Amino acid sequence: MIVIVDERELVTEGYNSLFDREGIACAGFASGEFGEWVNSAADTDLRSVRA
Repeated sequence: MIVIVDERELVTEGYNSLFDREGIACAGFASGEFGEWVNSAADTDLRSVRA
């Protein structure tokens, strides 16, 4: 899974669309939303994230 953190919704939506076409899981967040996602995401989702 690729996680995109950017304040611009157009950027996160663009990357989501690009990676989705390639069959790659992607999630896009504003910086404030990212922390909430990490705290609430399932363990399987977090294990698929690579830095």
